[in-house]
Amino acid sequence: MNRLLEILGKAISVDTADLIWHWFNASRLESESDENQHGPLDEILDLIADRKSDMAEVQLRLYLFDNPSCPRGRLLAAAVCLQNNQIENAIHELNSVYTRQPNNTIALYALGHCYERLGHEEQAVEFYQDCLKFKNYLQLPRQRIAAIYFKNGRLEKTTAEYEMLCKEYPDDISTLLILGYLYIAEKKYHTAIETFNKAILIHPDNFDGVYVDFEEMISRGSISDALEYLENLHDQNPERADVL
Repeated sequence: MNRLLEILGKAISVDTADLIWHWFNASRLESESDENQHGPLDEILDLIADRKSDMAEVQLRLYLFDNPSCPRGRLLAAAVCLQNNQIENAIHELNSVYTRQPNNTIALYALGHCYERLGHEEQAVEFYQDCLKFKNYLQLPRQRIAAIYFKNGRLEKTTAEYEMLCKEYPDDISTLLILGYLYIAEKKYHTAIETFNKAILIHPDNFDGVYVDFEEMISRGSISDALEYLENLHDQNPERADVL
């Protein structure tokens, strides 16, 4: 069941500070009135992009001194804190955003990320769940919720989160395969086979019948042999979608 360990790493490599930078860059396409209001922040972003971090931080402090209640400014400050590994300070800035904009999903996700890094998993899950209340289709918070559940041995809840991921991203091979392994871990073998077959159907040109033996092993109750067979097959054919 080594493939299930992939659950723990899902979304963990995503740099939350970079996520906030990306959000800011995308939001530059907003209306002209917003552009005028947030012009100084755009200049600070340009300094960050040019790797002039010290100058950017000075300009950001000056901006927040004049605009202490600006959610965008506080969010930008949180990204700087995260970049500098100042998690507690990032939480302070993000809470300022959350107080003023409780539906700001980027702030909610970042708060979940911060609390997870500090080991406060219950609080992390709460913020990730709040994020999903506003945008149920978001992949990152649900992947981290599932990772926390899996880490704590809550297999049914982990499976439920991956079922939701499959509903939102039905063509995502990785999600389908992890869900299949979760079903095997729960001894739901028939459902596991259906899930693997669904993954195969997404790439029918790659399927040549290698799963016949796999299904027979499961039907005989030889689960360990089936998993070893599947993992060996993947090691021998790492590029094939049907044996991922």
